[in-house]
Amino acid sequence: MIAVFEHTHPNCTRVFIFDRSSAHKGYADNALNVNSININPAGKQKKLRDTKIPLNNPDPAPSEEDTRGHTQSMCFPSDHSDPRLRGQPKGIRAVLEERKSIWDKLTSIHGSHRKLVGKCGSCTKSQVCKDAEHCVALADAMGQDDSIKVEDINLIENAVPPIADNEGWCCMHQVLTLQEDFQNEKPLIQTVIEDAGHICLFLPWFHCKLNAIEMLWGYAKYCACRIHSRALHAHSSLAF
Repeated sequence: MIAVFEHTHPNCTRVFIFDRSSAHKGYADNALNVNSININPAGKQKKLRDTKIPLNNPDPAPSEEDTRGHTQSMCFPSDHSDPRLRGQPKGIRAVLEERKSIWDKLTSIHGSHRKLVGKCGSCTKSQVCKDAEHCVALADAMGQDDSIKVEDINLIENAVPPIADNEGWCCMHQVLTLQEDFQNEKPLIQTVIEDAGHICLFLPWFHCKLNAIEMLWGYAKYCACRIHSRALHAHSSLAF
């Protein structure tokens, strides 16, 4: 589509508008997606692209190395001391350890490395609740209240609220999720469009009616109904 547009409209910028369909949220295989890597460098996991350690991370402790702004590879070097890790993707723990000020703050909050968990129960439950809330909100937006599952309602009502203390520092998974470079990762479709020099916009959640194509389809249906209504009226008149 981009190639055709650029051929027919040279030197023009196209604006692409998409709804929040799951088909439009997919990331590239090497995107910075915390759900694509394990806590430790083991098992099957993807090789993510290189990144830069965010500059807005906490200041390093006195005499400690400032790793902010450094390029960070998401894979171990080919000459790593452990032959088993050479060229292999890093886990969440290794990535955070290289972000020195973040790792130091995380360990200071929890007291010792032994108390650190990869993904805490609160974060795991919250994701389930988010899925339930999404289903309930979608059904409500579509006027299909009768399709809402009772278990989803119970799950939301009985959800354990997140811990207020040290919010965002409950586990390694959550800390990396909130890092600026992971937060700013774009869906693949947005990356392709913007790399080509065009604009990609996403509609607000549950407002697909704002999409121009929906308005066009709505007007087309309106016209079709009017034509159908006139045809029925003409047929009735002829019958009499």
